[in-house]
Amino acid sequence: MKLKLKYMEKVTFNPSKKSTVGVEVEAQIVDNNSGDLVNIAENIVNGFGNEDRVKHELYLSTVEITSSPALDSNDTYDELSSIFKKVLDLATGFNAGLIAAGTHPFALYEDQVITNVNPRYEEFAQKYGWAVRRLLTFGMHVHVGMDSKEKAVAVHDEIRTYLPLILALSACSPFWRGKDTELYCSRLSVFQGLPNTGLPEPYLDWKEYEQSLETLVAADVIKKGIGYRQVWKDVRIHPAYGTVEVRIADSMPSLVDTVAVATFVQGLAIKIGNDWEEGRLNAPIPNWLIERNRWAAIKDGLNAKFIVDLEGRTLPIKEVINNLTKEIESIVTPLGSLNRLLELENIFKSDNMVDNMRNFHKKDTLDGLVKELQKILFQSLDM
Repeated sequence: MKLKLKYMEKVTFNPSKKSTVGVEVEAQIVDNNSGDLVNIAENIVNGFGNEDRVKHELYLSTVEITSSPALDSNDTYDELSSIFKKVLDLATGFNAGLIAAGTHPFALYEDQVITNVNPRYEEFAQKYGWAVRRLLTFGMHVHVGMDSKEKAVAVHDEIRTYLPLILALSACSPFWRGKDTELYCSRLSVFQGLPNTGLPEPYLDWKEYEQSLETLVAADVIKKGIGYRQVWKDVRIHPAYGTVEVRIADSMPSLVDTVAVATFVQGLAIKIGNDWEEGRLNAPIPNWLIERNRWAAIKDGLNAKFIVDLEGRTLPIKEVINNLTKEIESIVTPLGSLNRLLELENIFKSDNMVDNMRNFHKKDTLDGLVKELQKILFQSLDM
């Protein structure tokens, strides 16, 4: 079937002047005694008093902690560290703390309370039912500024190839409802039960991107004017912010590791943008190949094999990341954030986070694992 393009409404892209990075972390609020989730986000959001930085999510057991746009990710780390410390202080007043991971080790979605400060959350749950109500997952999103809509499309299309690398670096959600799923990332298996999720197709040009939104608006799948916010793909264009937003990553236990991955994403997006400007990008990689690499990262994290070409040649995913990191080093150095990029070495040199989580569970209990995750987050903050 050949689609007839019909442009009902133009989508306005607000270009970013610089290739800034912004980070959003969905953090879990946990009881200090039981380790279970507690539904006190309203108290924390109101207590913090700035919803640009600390805001509600679907459930009252979650807060989203958000950085300002910054060129140097050292500034991102400093700001997020300060926000996390203030949120922890607020949570302490309710005998609660914070952890960051793609899923909670044992909490049940049936015990969570949907946020009522905005009717859109309940509307969301009513529309999609169980697929939404089981959405007890926690992601980390990285925005990188784009100076034109054409570049945003090019970066969106090309960065799809590298999404499995970002997932492998961040994967830390082996447990679901108290059980070991035998996956490094169970979060995506839950999240992609929703529509408009998963790996996107390449758009190739801005008109095709506009058409994708307008078709879904016409079909009453997404809402006019804000529809791009209702496309929850692994990567998406954010016209209002003037960014490409990478959404595939799990929330990560350590803030140091979080900012290292964000710096990797920023440098990669800048590199792709430069390659596009200089005419060095090839046609986008087909989805079926990226999907296979994506699944490998879901299953095995940094132990995965990565298919590098259409001949089926594979390399260890760590080697692919290391090679790409070397290319990115010269890009982030003038931004002042080479030290943050090099923190990726800590992820490689330390025992794998998921293996550590599983080993800790074998020696202790899942509530003990929550306490360990609280400790990891706290120790990663700038004291």
